[in-house]
Amino acid sequence: MPGTHVWITGGDHIGRAAAAAAREPDATVCCHRRLRGPYTGTGSLLRAIVPGIHRRAPELTARHAIEILTVAPELGSLLGPAPQTLTATAPEERTRWYSRCRTRRVAHGIVDFLRQSAAVAPLTACFRQVDHADPTDLEFLSIALRRLEPSVVRLVVCSAGPLQPLAGELASRCRRQVAACERGPDGAMSGDAAGAAFIDADGTSEAPGEREAYLRLDLARRAELHDLRADHLEQAGEWSLRLGAIPYHRARGTKADTAGRSALGEAISYCIGMAFYDAALDLAGRLGLLTDADADPEQYYQVQTAKAQCLALLERPAETEPIYYDLLSRSASPRWHMNVCSALSMLYARLLGDDPEGHMRALAHVNTAIAIASQLEDPADRAFHTAVLTNGKALAQMHLGNLPASLDLATDGIQRLDRELPPGGHRLHRCVLYHNRARALAALGRPEDALAGFDQVISLDPNYSEYRFDRANLLLKLGRHAEALAGYQDAIDLGPPCPELYYNRGTAHAAAGDLQAAIRDFRYVLDLEPDYADAWVSLASVLLDAGEPKRALAEAQAGLRIARHSPRLHCTLGLAHLELGDPAAALHAFDHALAIDPGLTQALANRAVAACQQGHYDAAIADLTAALERDPANPDLLYNRGFALETAGRLDEAITDYTSALGLAGADRAELLYRRGHCHAALGRTDDATSDFRAAYRFLTGPADSAARMKPLPARSHKGRGMTAPVLDDLVPSRLSSVTAMACHLRADWRAMSASR
Repeated sequence: MPGTHVWITGGDHIGRAAAAAAREPDATVCCHRRLRGPYTGTGSLLRAIVPGIHRRAPELTARHAIEILTVAPELGSLLGPAPQTLTATAPEERTRWYSRCRTRRVAHGIVDFLRQSAAVAPLTACFRQVDHADPTDLEFLSIALRRLEPSVVRLVVCSAGPLQPLAGELASRCRRQVAACERGPDGAMSGDAAGAAFIDADGTSEAPGEREAYLRLDLARRAELHDLRADHLEQAGEWSLRLGAIPYHRARGTKADTAGRSALGEAISYCIGMAFYDAALDLAGRLGLLTDADADPEQYYQVQTAKAQCLALLERPAETEPIYYDLLSRSASPRWHMNVCSALSMLYARLLGDDPEGHMRALAHVNTAIAIASQLEDPADRAFHTAVLTNGKALAQMHLGNLPASLDLATDGIQRLDRELPPGGHRLHRCVLYHNRARALAALGRPEDALAGFDQVISLDPNYSEYRFDRANLLLKLGRHAEALAGYQDAIDLGPPCPELYYNRGTAHAAAGDLQAAIRDFRYVLDLEPDYADAWVSLASVLLDAGEPKRALAEAQAGLRIARHSPRLHCTLGLAHLELGDPAAALHAFDHALAIDPGLTQALANRAVAACQQGHYDAAIADLTAALERDPANPDLLYNRGFALETAGRLDEAITDYTSALGLAGADRAELLYRRGHCHAALGRTDDATSDFRAAYRFLTGPADSAARMKPLPARSHKGRGMTAPVLDDLVPSRLSSVTAMACHLRADWRAMSASR
């Protein structure tokens, strides 16, 4: 089957290799994580193809340098360094960490790079031993199998057996080929030579008998061979080997307690810093086997805190919490307790803080940590730790909704650093404090002060994309669309593809009236993450604005095949049916939305429109009344209920609603006055009617729209929430709330985003 990806399985390693070779791949790479740890296979592919691509298209490799160097750091000598942030250049100060989503974004960036680089010369890439791959390679392959067209980049995946993490993509995107068993020549090697060959293959050999021969080696000889192999690999000077084969050999060599522990510790630190949390967790487990908790409590502490940090960042709090309490039970060291209490505070604030009790626990633990920090002997040490922990307390207060307290705490931390520490020091920690202070100011409705704060932190750390993202979100909220778009572009240029960034930029394009640019951004979001229901809603809504209800209907239906339980998508589907003049189908869609979310105001309002079009006025009035109970200050809801009442002949009640709506901000005064005038005229109140018609005329150059109708409220209302920036969890996206399926007004203008979270 030409034109498909291929999965070769079964047989033996020789048979699978022969079947793969028959596909004539341009590059064949091994994915066994023991070789290079994270991105063993993906990095090997890039090391093979990037030099040639760089010669032909240096602008392409420059555009994707961050992703390329994350996956294959050795290519830094060719491409030069990626844009550096304070986080990268001041690791000793680090108190913020990438989200687990970062590796997914890196994978998307590599897929984009392969698409663009192979557009002229198609590529076939073979990945061997995928059943031994690190989760980063599995994540990349899962995304690549879905997003890459085999006619451009064809993937050949080889594994001995089933690959559960890739099961869906292998079944839907690949042709499966079962390889034959082809025994190699017998007696090629035996005894010690076969065992040494296993070591020289870095423990990845599938040759018959080699692993068994390795296990029969004399222990001392085996350790010496591991030393020799590690020495040889270190001479190669390739950093990624330090994440796989080198710590593997050093931990089994003659100096496992020293060189082995050092190699594992170095790899753990790097992997945590790069968001390779699964690999770091595995490495920490291996280091734990070389650590005696009683003989070396400090080493045990380092191993256990690394495990806990990885588990927390992988969002596995139930496994994290016991580790911290175990550590608290093992020592009375004040500094030990200060650090663990701080970590527990962040755990409760970030992962166990779905209710106020979680945030109260966070506050309790951070207060304990602050109390201990206040007793540290060294004044500079005391000031530094108190300021950092105060920032953690500010986060807990923000989550509890105590925004003024959060702002005061962040400000106090900044002042303490300025007052008690040398100027210019601890720049990274200052950035974290400045950033959180700016976010608090934005949440408190002080946008100009918040913008000044974001400008300050960007000047200190210009290559950190989250600061620019938060600033752009605030600018969009303020209606400063051109500046917001520039800010989003800056953030996009400083990191791998982030769906939330493109989603927000699409929102800004729509707000600025560039609907085609918005459509491109929303389509790209869905290329990255097809289950992003909000983007389906936004895409369909913009198509409605662009006067393309049939395309909007098709996109809403496509989205519902993936996110069938999204009430907003059902609501958007209903709006498309309304635009196409099918109120019965619209009513069915709104019923579905309300069955999923009975309190969805937009669905209630839109169902009322459909009911009114079918002459079901009482049902429409009931739905609009329910919607107004949830959103009583919405003038468009009042207009619609007034119209339904007017159409049902309940004119005095309609006048009451029109009058109430006229007193609200954002009301369509000309239309409301015109409709109220009609009611007065129908009741014989000529003077009142004349007064309303004249007032309506003053708002317009002509009479108000006389085509009597309810206002199906447009299927989007941008309520913005920026990305959160807690001290211990960097680049954790918090999406803009959905471009909701709202229907309170027929005009195509986009509402400004509400206050950032």
